[in-house]
Amino acid sequence: MSLEASRESVVSLLPAQRRQHIVDFLRRHGAVTLTQLEQALGVSVSTLRRDLDLLAADGVIDRTHGGALLRQQGYTAFEPDSIASSELSPREKRAIGEAAAAALQPWQSVIFDSGSTVLEAARAAAARGIPFTAVTNDLAIAQVLGTNSQIQVHVFGGQLRPGSQTLVGEALIESARAIQADVLLCGAHAITEGVLTETSAEVAAVKRALMRAAVSRRLLVDASKFRPRTFMQVATLAEIDEVICDDALPAEEAERIRTLGRRLTLVPVPA
Repeated sequence: MSLEASRESVVSLLPAQRRQHIVDFLRRHGAVTLTQLEQALGVSVSTLRRDLDLLAADGVIDRTHGGALLRQQGYTAFEPDSIASSELSPREKRAIGEAAAAALQPWQSVIFDSGSTVLEAARAAAARGIPFTAVTNDLAIAQVLGTNSQIQVHVFGGQLRPGSQTLVGEALIESARAIQADVLLCGAHAITEGVLTETSAEVAAVKRALMRAAVSRRLLVDASKFRPRTFMQVATLAEIDEVICDDALPAEEAERIRTLGRRLTLVPVPA
């Protein structure tokens, strides 16, 4: 079923059926914002607020600022699969990826971390047609970059994570120690009070190694990633040189980043 057909079917459902769709959506993603639910389900924000309030009163979810968490699932260790992650905030991720790619310079060396937003940056970078050297631990990103013959693509060796195209492991971390790239484009599962976290210890270890391997560290995250923390700490915003986010970023989070002296790029999202 197409996404548009799916939206139409949700709109036509009875309220109880619609709320079950919301619960199913949360089971795939763990945490979502109202904007993400609106985009995915095609239901008005006012209707979604009422649905979430009722689900919270029933003890199924916990409300957060602008969204919800699935209560019966430990969110700190919850990890949606890569296909589910790619469904969230597609317009925001595309805009952020394009902004990150536009800032790259010819002949730079660039590390592409795994993740759906960094994948959008890879697509935009490949479309630009400038020559540079890329290193990645994500097979999907490597394939995208490989479509441009001007990009020299290197893939870190490591173990393939089940159900993903991401490579992890000690061999990869050791390889990262041997390089010093100009730029790292990285993502994060959550940013909470200035702390970047991941649900997986092995993913967090790789991200820390990639951060040490780059001169300029650029964090690519949409505004929904500023939410309750998850299991493993990766770094703090003080260790990031630039945050590239959509312009729905809450004002208090923007102020936190600027107070740390980090560069903040807010990207408008086309309707």
